[in-house]
Amino acid sequence: MSVNDTGSTLNSELPLPVTYIVSSFLSVALYNVVELTGTLFLTFKRRSGLYFWSFFVATWGIAVYCIGFILKDFNLAKSIPYFYVTLIVLGWSMMVTGQSMVLYSRLHLIVRSHIILKLVLGMIIIDAIVLHIPTTVLCYGANSPLYARFSVPYAVYERFEVSMFFVQEVIISSIYVYKTYKMLRSEEPISELHGNTGRKLLRNLIVISMIVIALDTCIIVLQFVGRYASQTAVKAFIYSVKLKLEFNILNQLVGFVQRMSVSNPDLIDGSGSRNTLNGQQEEGGTSDLHHHRCHCSLAVFACRIRHDLGISADRYMSKVLHITKREGAGQECTYSGSIITEPVQSLVVN
Repeated sequence: MSVNDTGSTLNSELPLPVTYIVSSFLSVALYNVVELTGTLFLTFKRRSGLYFWSFFVATWGIAVYCIGFILKDFNLAKSIPYFYVTLIVLGWSMMVTGQSMVLYSRLHLIVRSHIILKLVLGMIIIDAIVLHIPTTVLCYGANSPLYARFSVPYAVYERFEVSMFFVQEVIISSIYVYKTYKMLRSEEPISELHGNTGRKLLRNLIVISMIVIALDTCIIVLQFVGRYASQTAVKAFIYSVKLKLEFNILNQLVGFVQRMSVSNPDLIDGSGSRNTLNGQQEEGGTSDLHHHRCHCSLAVFACRIRHDLGISADRYMSKVLHITKREGAGQECTYSGSIITEPVQSLVVN
């Protein structure tokens, strides 16, 4: 492991080929920021909530981070190094912790255990404090006139920081994939009616998660070989790609619920009676009861996506929400195989 990071200290001069690499990745990252910002504001009907603001902060953290390294790597602010260092550490904190908060903010869609949610949030907060603060101090030191004292500690601690953030995102992504897999496997009637769509969604979630992990692995490899200037530019690019993949996941989840509502009339016509929604068995046996429970659980899932994420849905999703509110107001909806046991009314957007 090399701790001699080329380009990490004050007044570092980069070879010309490296500047080409840096400018290319930073330019693409900034382009992705513009694209993500436009997509974010065009997609979200309600511009509020944890998901929206986490996504916004993470996206513009990339821009701040890129601007800081443009000033540093191309020596555009040699007389005021603390200015670009401030942009770098601020953008890095927004970009990394913002990305984790994006993952956390949609975790409650399928994880109803408050203990798990609190543990994940606690992990994000603790990591942000333990990792960002020392790195910030060391980064300022490495870009000060006393950089010789700070260059090695900064290089060592930054490797530790990147490794810990890698572990953090792997944990959150693993929980999400596991819970999604468990939810789809537990709903047998849905598997019969929407098996191809559900399996495709599951495969895509797993593939995207593996791509994200592979991208994070690339960051770690570059970090440990001492290519500071290259890996910092690649970080910005990779985090912008990860946010685009995150939007892809979200769109697939919404699309799955919309297709389900169109192809399954029992979900949108309110055929399930109040007694069935209340968990009481009607004429038709336990299989019908389980069938309606599954439908109700996915209606709740649709309501959560619309309410908590504030995404503009088409007329089919609106119909789902309207019928669910009319037929299930004040009634409890049991989610067989999961831990969703809350009234539908509380999740419907008025």
